[in-house]
Amino acid sequence: MEARTSDWQAIRRAATDGVAVLPMGSLEAHGPHLPCGTDSILVEAIVARAIADADGRRVVVFPTVDYSVVEWARPLASAGVSPARLVGVLVDVAGDIHRLGFRKIVFVNGHANLPAAQLAVWQLRQEGLAALYVDCCPYLMAADAAGALVGEPLGHAGLIETALMLAAAPDRVDMSRAPAGPADLWGADFPFATLRRPGVFCVPSIAALPDGVEGGAARADAAVGEKLLAAYAGALAEMLNDLLAGDVPPGFLETFRKDIDG
Repeated sequence: MEARTSDWQAIRRAATDGVAVLPMGSLEAHGPHLPCGTDSILVEAIVARAIADADGRRVVVFPTVDYSVVEWARPLASAGVSPARLVGVLVDVAGDIHRLGFRKIVFVNGHANLPAAQLAVWQLRQEGLAALYVDCCPYLMAADAAGALVGEPLGHAGLIETALMLAAAPDRVDMSRAPAGPADLWGADFPFATLRRPGVFCVPSIAALPDGVEGGAARADAAVGEKLLAAYAGALAEMLNDLLAGDVPPGFLETFRKDIDG
């Protein structure tokens, strides 16, 4: 069931014990061979495949949030919103989803590892809108499986995203223009090796990726893309089925206050 095609009564019925899904994409440049809407196209394809494998009658997929934080790729061609605006949009939309009656609300992040949804969740809780909120990224949920398939991690507009697009929207891909980009976001001349380590965050410069492509996009094919799509959608479907199988624990819906001893 999708919110954009379902009548309001069906959505309200699903709210009782179902799951609301809010996909998050972007309009960010993805090299010369992929469209700027790649993140949105792929997250919608992953979600659609996932709910087909879940109890879709009790999952409502709301329209994708297409605008995101894209300052990094703006020197190429991108359009987005400020970080504060994105958090505000997510709070507003998820707040109304909460008011519809949903108490299982899942943000599906298709645009890197931006913490905007996590910040939105804390704001929603601050405003007293208690629920079981989940911020998830299928690319991270199935990173090991994807890495085993292609032999390299997810790269911006690289092998994985290109293969996924060949599976999900092949008419939007121009493989004749797919370049072989640098091995990672930092490029060969980055002088601070410790900033590449896990647990350290630093915004990389787009100058290291002059085409906006990280990794071997030219090696992508649709067959691998189908396997990747199945892996990402399978991880998301497993989580949705888990959420559909039980009630939200009371502690997520009530304000807890420990009694004073004695």
